Amino acid sequence: MRKRILIGLLPLIVLLLATGIYAVSLFSKLGGAVDIILRENYASIVAAQNMKESAERMDSALFFTLAGEEERARKMYQENLPVFEENLHTENGNITVPGEDALAIKLTKLHEHYVVRAGEYFAMPDLNARRKMYFEEMLPTFTEIKDTADKILKLNQDNMVKANSDARSLSLRSTRYMMITILCGAGIAIYFALRLQHSILRPIQSLTDSAKELGEGNLDQVVPVQSQDELGQLADTFNKMATKLRAYRQVTSDEILQARQMTEVTFSAFPDPIIALDATGTINFKNPSAERLMLKLKMDDHLPEQIDEQVRAVLQGGEDYIPASFSHAICVRPDDKETFFLPRIIGIRGDKGTIFGAAVILQNVTRLRLLDEVKTNLVSTVSHELKTPLTSVRMALHLLLEEAIGALNPKQTELLVAARDDSERLLTMINDLLDLARLESGASRMMLEAKSPKQLVQEAISDSKDFAEAHGVKLETDIDDSIPLVGVEERQIAHVFSNLITNAAKHTPRGEQVVVQARKHEGGVRFAVIDKGAGIPVQYQSRIFDKFFRVPGSERTGAGLGLSIAREIVHAHHGSLGVKSKQGEGSEFFFILPEFQKGSSQ
Repeated sequence: MRKRILIGLLPLIVLLLATGIYAVSLFSKLGGAVDIILRENYASIVAAQNMKESAERMDSALFFTLAGEEERARKMYQENLPVFEENLHTENGNITVPGEDALAIKLTKLHEHYVVRAGEYFAMPDLNARRKMYFEEMLPTFTEIKDTADKILKLNQDNMVKANSDARSLSLRSTRYMMITILCGAGIAIYFALRLQHSILRPIQSLTDSAKELGEGNLDQVVPVQSQDELGQLADTFNKMATKLRAYRQVTSDEILQARQMTEVTFSAFPDPIIALDATGTINFKNPSAERLMLKLKMDDHLPEQIDEQVRAVLQGGEDYIPASFSHAICVRPDDKETFFLPRIIGIRGDKGTIFGAAVILQNVTRLRLLDEVKTNLVSTVSHELKTPLTSVRMALHLLLEEAIGALNPKQTELLVAARDDSERLLTMINDLLDLARLESGASRMMLEAKSPKQLVQEAISDSKDFAEAHGVKLETDIDDSIPLVGVEERQIAHVFSNLITNAAKHTPRGEQVVVQARKHEGGVRFAVIDKGAGIPVQYQSRIFDKFFRVPGSERTGAGLGLSIAREIVHAHHGSLGVKSKQGEGSEFFFILPEFQKGSSQ
C-alpha cells in the first residue's frame, strides 16, 4: 500500500522539485536585474542630479557678488563646493555604462578649471572685471558642467529603462514556461489521481458506504476482501466488527426489552397516574391508573388543560415543575366526584442536559387536602376561641397595672408586667395563626393595584428604618432604572418586606448594611433583601419557610410563623419566595412578583 502511494506520488514530487528549482533560478535572475538597476545606475543618477543642483547654486553664488552680496555669495559657494565634489567622487567610482567614463573625466576637468577660475574671480577687487569674467568664462563653463552632468544622468536613465525592459521580458518568458509546466503538472496529477482512485479510493469509498449503513443501524454489512495489503486488512477487521455488533445488538435488544417490561410492570403498580411524553409533547406511555383516569375524563391522548402550560415550559428546557403547596392542585371530576391531583412534571434529560421527553406524575392529594383544610379550620377555630378569653385577661392585666383597683407592691408589678408581655406575645401568635389560616384557605380576596417597585422598596425602607437603627444597621437600596409595575395589595406586600427586613437587621452585625434590591426579572420583578449575618446552614434552608420552624441555635423570638405568612402572601400574588445563603457569608431572601396586567385581581 505504501509502495503504491509512493509510486503514484513520485512524478508529482519530481515535477514539484523541478518547478521549485526553476522558480529559485528565475527569482535570482530577477533579483540580479533589480540589483543592477539599484546598485549601479541609480547611484549615478542621484550623483548627477546632486551635481547639477550644487553647480547651479555655486553659479548663483558667483552671480550674487555682482549684486554686492559678497559675504552671502562666498558662504553659498563654500557650502555647495564639497557637495559637488562628493557626488563627483561617487560618479567616478561608479562607472558602469559604456561612454560614462569619458563623460566623468570631462566633468572632472571642467570642475577643476571652474574651481581655479572661481578662486581668481573672488580675488578680483574690480566689479567690472568680475562681471566680464563671469559672463565670458564662468557662466559658459557652468553651462558645460551642467550639460555634461545631464548627459551622465540621461545615460544611466536609458540603461535603467533597458534593464527594466530586459527584466520584464525575462518575467514574461518565465511566466509562459511556468504556465506550461503547471498545465503539464495538472495533467500528470489528474492521470495519477485517476489511477489512485481506481486502486485505493474505490475500496475506501466502499468501506465508507458500509460504515454509514452500519451507523444507521443496518448491521448486515460485508465488505469484500480483494487484497492482502492494508486495505484488505481493514476490510477484514470491519467485517469482524460488524459480526460482533450484530451479536451485541441481539443481546442488548433482549436486555432493553426486559428492562422496558420491568419498567412498565413497576409503573403499573403505582396507584398514581404516570404519563410519559416525548419531546414534541406526544404521549407514548401511560400506566393503568393514568389510562383509567383519562378514560373517565374522556381525554383521548391529551393532558388536563390545567397543566398544559407547565408541560410545554419543561419540554422547552425549563426547570422541573414540582409544587409543594396544595394550592397548585388541579381538580377533576371522574365519576362526578371531586378529586384533587398535585402534578409533578419532570424533564427527561440526556447526558448533556438535552430534553427528549417529560414524565407527568399526578399525585392524588384529595384526602391530604381535606386533612389540611380540617387542620386549617381547626387552627382558625381554636385561635378565635382563644382570642376572646385572652382579650379579657389582657384587659384585667392592664387594669391591675394601672392600679385602678388598688396599689401594687414592686413584686406584684413585676409579675403583672411579665404576664402582660406574655399575653401580648400570645396575641401576636394567635393573630399570625389567623392570618395564616385565612391565607391558606383562600378566604382573603385581594384587590391588586399597579405599584412602582421603587415606591414599594422606599416605603419599606421608611417603615423599617427605626428598627434597623435600633440594631445599629444601615439600610441601602439597589433598584434598576427601568422595571415594570407589579400588581400587589400594598398592605400585604408591606408585611412581607417588613418581615424580611427586620429578620435581616436582627441577624446582621452592628455597623454593617442590609441591601434591598429590585431588579427586572423574566415576566416580572425580583425583590431581594441581602444581609451580612451568619448565614443559614444548608440542611435547614429547605425548612426555613415551614410553620413554627426556627434554625437551631438562633435567638428564639416569635413563633416561627413570619416566613410562612410571607410565603403565603407571595403565593397569593402568583409569585415565588426563596432563599440563597452561605454559612458565614450572609443570606439573600428574595421573592418574584409578576408584571401587572390590567384588570387583574384575586
